[in-house]
Amino acid sequence: MKKQERRKEKGITLVALVVTIIVLIILAGVTLNIVLDQNGIINKAQQATEDYDTAQREEQELLGVVEDYIEYAGKTAPIPEGYTKSQITTEDDVAEGLVIYEIPGGATVNWTDNEDENGKNQSTITIGENTTNLQETVNQYVWIPVDDINSMVMCSSNTGDSVCNLIYDETANTLTCTNPDHSNTATELVGRLYIQTDRDKIDSDGNTIWFYTMDFTKRDQTYDKRFYCEPNTVSYDADNGLELNQLKSDFTAMAKSVAKNGGFYISRYEVGAGGDSKKRQTVLTAASSDNIEEKYLGADTWYGLYNTIRNINANKQMIWGCQYDQVIKFIGEETEIGHSDRNLTTDHALAGQNELDCMKNIYDLEGNHYEWTAEVIMNILRAIRGSSYSDSNFYPANYRRYTLPTSNDKVEEYSSRSTLYL
Repeated sequence: MKKQERRKEKGITLVALVVTIIVLIILAGVTLNIVLDQNGIINKAQQATEDYDTAQREEQELLGVVEDYIEYAGKTAPIPEGYTKSQITTEDDVAEGLVIYEIPGGATVNWTDNEDENGKNQSTITIGENTTNLQETVNQYVWIPVDDINSMVMCSSNTGDSVCNLIYDETANTLTCTNPDHSNTATELVGRLYIQTDRDKIDSDGNTIWFYTMDFTKRDQTYDKRFYCEPNTVSYDADNGLELNQLKSDFTAMAKSVAKNGGFYISRYEVGAGGDSKKRQTVLTAASSDNIEEKYLGADTWYGLYNTIRNINANKQMIWGCQYDQVIKFIGEETEIGHSDRNLTTDHALAGQNELDCMKNIYDLEGNHYEWTAEVIMNILRAIRGSSYSDSNFYPANYRRYTLPTSNDKVEEYSSRSTLYL
């Protein structure tokens, strides 16, 4: 009896062992399937590793091109090659005037918010063994957003009863009016210019201060080659080779760039030698080249300024009137009022010398020199903006007047701005 019981106990143990082995085999099969299957753990782990590596690469790539653009309000401001976005706290916000610096290869910049007792920023740049003040060494530009190209450019058929609507096609790089009534001039682009209105003048402490307003909601401008218009030639100068086709080409290239990128860059300062935009540089004026004084350079009237600034390979042109209007629109009401409390000079001054004459990081808009544009007034004149050290009244930055492009009368008071487009 005892032997039978022992055999029975051994049989139960053997069956349990067999069942256990079978279960283990099944579990092993399931486990191998989970691990080795196409959607198994190993493949998923490999995929996760690949996804992580891809994410890392994308992050590194993004870090590598972070200087190519800056995001703001759902839009982007492009940073052109060779330029760097400012790291000075007051200069890195589009709404307050985003500044870019042209930094040469191999240079080292020491960014700082520190200023001296005169408000001069102490950021430096080291090129080779030389360390100098950053703002006085390299070119600087300020981004001007243009949310709608139709606020700045129109086709030549635009009228109050038939307003054009320009659409930019990035694939074809075309800017075309889609109003069917304008089919004959759909690509004939001209500036949409806003004329200032004399709102008031007030005498405060013996100073005459002028107010001028500009209505940027207007879309009823009519193109007229005889009055406020661009592009157009005036007093054609064969020696300087300025032709209408060149102006049209320059204007079209600028307009397409603004439409594509949603804005443009303006020189932070009145131009210097070669169209430079550096702080405390000697200002380039329209004075004859053989009539150079210590505090300004000569460029031989409007044509000299235009050709000195123009550098198509570097995407630089003299500022157009419609661009100047967009600068005024961007800055806002401050440009509509003349100011008597900004220590405006009564003589030639270096660019950016007056820290008070600064609006959204753009200097000398209200004082120092009048600023010539490419805009035409009354068929034979070029428009100048802002005011000059010679003014006895206080004119706002949006003030517009005009003079002959070939004039030699006080042209040492006339300078200009360059624009940088992409």
